[in-house]
Amino acid sequence: MGWFEFGEYRTLALLGAGGMGRAYLARSASGRLVVVKVMHAHLAAEPLFRERLRREVRAARAVTGPFTAAVLDAEPQAPLPWLAVEYCAGPTLSEAVAGCGPLAAGDLASLGAALAEALTAIHTVGLAHRDLKPANVLITGQGPRVIDFGIAKVLGDGPASGPSNEALTGSGEMLGSTGFMAPEQITYATEPGASCDVFALGALLALAATGRNPHGGGTAPQIVYRTLHEEPDLAGVPDEEWAAFLTRCLSKRPDGRPTATEVLDWCAARAGERPWWERPEVTALIDGHEKAVARRIAVSADADGEGATRAGPPPTPAGPSRRRVFAWAGAVATTAAAGVTTAIALLGDEPTTRRQPVTSSWRTGTALWTREVGALEYGGALTRTADALYVRFDGTARRLDPNTGAVAWEFEDAADALPSGDTVYVTHRGTGSSSPEVVALDAANGTERWRTGALESNPYRPYGFYSPDGDSTLLAVTRRTACLVTFAKYDTSWARRTNQGQPWRAYGFDLPTGAPLWFTSGTAAQVTALNAAGGRFALASATERFGPLYVLHERSGEEEPSIRDGSATPEVHPGARGTRYYTTQTSVRRVNLATGKASWTRPLEQASVAPLAGDELVVAATADGLGALDAAGGDRRWWRDDVRALTTTDGRPLADATAIYATGPRPGVSATSSGTSAWGIHVLAADTGRLRWAAPVDGLTTLSYAAAGDGLVHVCTSATLQTFRGP
Repeated sequence: MGWFEFGEYRTLALLGAGGMGRAYLARSASGRLVVVKVMHAHLAAEPLFRERLRREVRAARAVTGPFTAAVLDAEPQAPLPWLAVEYCAGPTLSEAVAGCGPLAAGDLASLGAALAEALTAIHTVGLAHRDLKPANVLITGQGPRVIDFGIAKVLGDGPASGPSNEALTGSGEMLGSTGFMAPEQITYATEPGASCDVFALGALLALAATGRNPHGGGTAPQIVYRTLHEEPDLAGVPDEEWAAFLTRCLSKRPDGRPTATEVLDWCAARAGERPWWERPEVTALIDGHEKAVARRIAVSADADGEGATRAGPPPTPAGPSRRRVFAWAGAVATTAAAGVTTAIALLGDEPTTRRQPVTSSWRTGTALWTREVGALEYGGALTRTADALYVRFDGTARRLDPNTGAVAWEFEDAADALPSGDTVYVTHRGTGSSSPEVVALDAANGTERWRTGALESNPYRPYGFYSPDGDSTLLAVTRRTACLVTFAKYDTSWARRTNQGQPWRAYGFDLPTGAPLWFTSGTAAQVTALNAAGGRFALASATERFGPLYVLHERSGEEEPSIRDGSATPEVHPGARGTRYYTTQTSVRRVNLATGKASWTRPLEQASVAPLAGDELVVAATADGLGALDAAGGDRRWWRDDVRALTTTDGRPLADATAIYATGPRPGVSATSSGTSAWGIHVLAADTGRLRWAAPVDGLTTLSYAAAGDGLVHVCTSATLQTFRGP
């Protein structure tokens, strides 16, 4: 990236892009790190945009407090309007919860008090945030920071009110993020105000306490429906007092919620003595993000001053503490060669750093393109085929060109998208529809080939069978048949109470035409997996534990004898062939799918596995490292504890026939004792574990999802999809 100047701020690296514009990491003339947000030209051309921006910047600059990111400067009248915001280095709230686990009562209260104080500061100057969500809360060493007032709304009765109270993005639009939007934001029954931020705060705290959204997952219409019509799922919050408090915050009526000040008082009275963000496991995550700042600056200076070719890391001289990167990085932006050396020194002088033998030479990959696709950790999917990349997020499925990121087509209201040959099979539930349907699309251009129609009209469904299908679905196909299963969730006590008696249902369709073939209804259980093999569909069921595996003939739907407790191994059933690897909390085993017998079992704690093409090796990943096992006997072929696996959106380690994909530190620089450094991607030879090539990736964490194919690696960091090609 070439550098740009906006006022006194000189850009260092591109952080991302979105609907409003592009965000750059930049440095002021005095050396302060900031984020410069540059608005899109088409927005600047709108007659009222600059005035709205000026008014909202004036209000936002009045926001003060320790838990908000300050708006420092702005130029609404520039050819490309921009504003500078305080830079905050740290993981998002969702990353922190995923990395450290749900919060206990005292820690939750500390977090709630800090966020409520931030909202109080925002509301005091007459603003409502309107998009408070995990991605807009960063956890820093000084506490959480609420960021991104990109869709903030000036409140009519606040001191910021002027001749017009229209929001920067316009009034009368449904703005926000599903799962965190208050009902009035969805319906516009009343103008969204400060109380909608309290609703979002309640959802944030419920997520922090349980690890899941209180309004569930699935498609955007499903989440919106539950937000409007169902009670939040608060099973797992610390105690009944917290459940009652969060129920008030998540009231569907704005006047039923406490104010931000009341939330602050309630949480402050229950906060722990030691703030959650000062705990070692959290500070380790924060340290990783602070290091990422230095890496981005070093990479930017390297690319601008020396080109993108990298033969290996330079020698690491003695240098100042890594925490001084915020004072030293200004030199990096102006002196390329010396700057890279300085930045590496800042990364490497921690006393806990363990040095591996330095990689004397390593090849770097090339960044091809980036695109905003959404935070896939919230129920999204990333799938690579031979000639396409499919992304599904927030109810929209898209086919992208893997080489350019160009969108070939997109399909709305998609709960699932299953590519198979020259067709993509989509589970579609339109707005206002009471049941899903399957739609077959031409993979190349997205044109519709057939659709099944509403399930209520299925001729094989018994007459008078009027009860609705469950909200959740699974889809599988064979060469001749598609099977759609509908079911309700039974994975929490709240879900089991709410969905009591709701059975799973299976529908069979002819694959070439979409014509209905059969229907069957099962027990009141959740379906956790749907396997298609050997002319059969196998449905894994569960309530509080794994239940029977139900086996259906693919063309008739006739139910064969179920397999008791077989849902833990849903690929093991009559007609299945080959082998499969299964894990428990303590071991990995190779199972013959025809017999169900294990040929070997090896101890390995909390592992995820994926076989490599050719069935000679199986990649195994744990929280402590990554390696390959011999497929024939399970012996360890190699193991590395300095890298961690990149994973697919279904949780498997990412690998292909000859390569395994990982995250890790810059080659030649080890991780610290607190965990691995996610400097970038490492592409390893599958048979030896040796590095083939590496590339730095902005915003990468060990939780980032990825896909690979044809020499390309696609990595989703936060909401940005980045693609790299090997040398």
